[in-house]
Amino acid sequence: MARLYGILVNDAVERGLMQDDFYFLGDKILGSFKRMQGYAEVAEFSGPHIEQAYLILAQPELQVQRAIAKADGFPLNDRPLLGGMIVVFDS
Repeated sequence: MARLYGILVNDAVERGLMQDDFYFLGDKILGSFKRMQGYAEVAEFSGPHIEQAYLILAQPELQVQRAIAKADGFPLNDRPLLGGMIVVFDS
């Protein structure tokens, strides 16, 4: 699903159509995606709805993010990691 929405986001950007009018997703759909990934329906994701769908689905589930963060010894709050998670290992 993340790949599909990523393709749609790229298409919208290339065509200059990054608007909810052209790529409409309702709030209920976004709420379902958020719940599926472990976020509250009120969690904030930026951008038009198609971009939000991609951002929600492109990252690991919140529980997975927390487990990785805990194993590496740093806290993680309930806010989305919009840019992804970067883990740095000492060599």
